[in-house]
Amino acid sequence: MIRKLSQSLKVFFLGIVILSGNTLKAQTTFSKIAEFKIDLLYPVEIIDYHPAKKQYLGYINQESKGNKIALFSENGKVLVSEKLQGEGPNQIVESINQIAFAEDGTIWIHSSQNLYQYDQNLKKVNKIAFRSKYNVTLYSPKKLTYFYENGIKGDYSFISQPSGYSTFFGFTDFLKENLIEVFNPKNENTYNLAPVLGRSNFSKLDPSIESIYAPVYSLDKSRGKLYLTTTLDDEISIIDLKSKKKTEALKIRHENFPVLKSSSISLNNIASKGPINLGAKNDNIYVLSDGTVLLEYIRAISPGVYEQKITENQNYNHFGDPSYRRLILIRNGKQVGEDIQLPYGEIAMLLPDDTLLIKLLNPDEEEDFTRYGIFELK
Repeated sequence: MIRKLSQSLKVFFLGIVILSGNTLKAQTTFSKIAEFKIDLLYPVEIIDYHPAKKQYLGYINQESKGNKIALFSENGKVLVSEKLQGEGPNQIVESINQIAFAEDGTIWIHSSQNLYQYDQNLKKVNKIAFRSKYNVTLYSPKKLTYFYENGIKGDYSFISQPSGYSTFFGFTDFLKENLIEVFNPKNENTYNLAPVLGRSNFSKLDPSIESIYAPVYSLDKSRGKLYLTTTLDDEISIIDLKSKKKTEALKIRHENFPVLKSSSISLNNIASKGPINLGAKNDNIYVLSDGTVLLEYIRAISPGVYEQKITENQNYNHFGDPSYRRLILIRNGKQVGEDIQLPYGEIAMLLPDDTLLIKLLNPDEEEDFTRYGIFELK
């Protein structure tokens, strides 16, 4: 009788655990609260937002003609756009790697060699020489991240490597490198943070991954913290920007990231098709105002499924397929529930009110405009 009752209790409590897990998963949903479209034939990518001016910053991809940096209104109207890559007096000869709004609404542009400042009419007003030990050349700009050094307003420091892009290719021993390089224009000082050897899975890292191993990070400026992981990682480090030291580590549990379970994180243990990487990778970190952390990652794709996809579209790459993107929610230092599937689209950025700007994609129809939705995570 006691044995039967004990077994019944086990089943009962197991049911509660399963129900609780499903409830947590069911509670984490996306709710669309607004939508706008940008009426341009060329694709548009939004990278930053200025809350006081209520403007978006991004670029228009004119394909063979290059990119035009652009400012957009909240309803998607193009306010100003300029092709800033070139040899003209207002242009930049080097590759434009990162862009962002300054707090006064002017635009920071970080190239492979210099830091530029442009006004709201996209006219060049300042140029600061910058030399990085990492040679980065991007064909489309990413978000430039900066913070106040020691909390002193106006004393900007910039992170030179774009989040999610490897700067280690060509280093014979990248395992001895640092993940973050910081440049301070005021004192012309460059320093490094977060050594690769400090990662929790360092002993499993193989030199063969140098071309796909990269820092993935986000700044919490209000708390003076850097949230840092890598493309191939199961931990997020929280680094205090004043002391430059790691103060906390958040463990990650992915549903589909096979190589992290291998004894060695090497190219040999990541599925591929020729030069095409079919593995998983961490892609973005978003930190909400209450300290909740969202990790966006891309799941691995099986070679068989990839073969089917490539027969339908010769340019298919699962890194660009929104259906393979997932979010992991971390609240109060602990992961909540399982992977969260996104609405069909790609997250462009986290907005100041903790909503997510998502580029909406229609898989069944090629649209002659770009749609964005603003979603609340509940």
